[in-house]
Amino acid sequence: MENNSIPDISFLNDVELKINVTVGKTSKMLMDIVALKEGDILKLDKGIEEYIDVHINNQIFALGEMVVANEKYGVRIVDLA
Repeated sequence: MENNSIPDISFLNDVELKINVTVGKTSKMLMDIVALKEGDILKLDKGIEEYIDVHINNQIFALGEMVVANEKYGVRIVDLA
């Protein structure tokens, strides 16, 4: 096999992975969490224009940005970790 050839990994095609997208984080006191009601806003540690983290099996995999696709939210991958 040559150094620049891609190995055949087709045997992994049916492996299922857990993907999580982290938009932001925050910490709150329990009394604040209990007092939450519909319509309340939680302030996160990231701005709307910042990249979000994409994790696979709890490991950072990529950076992305939020997009709207077919009237649903999605993530466009902008850089692999």
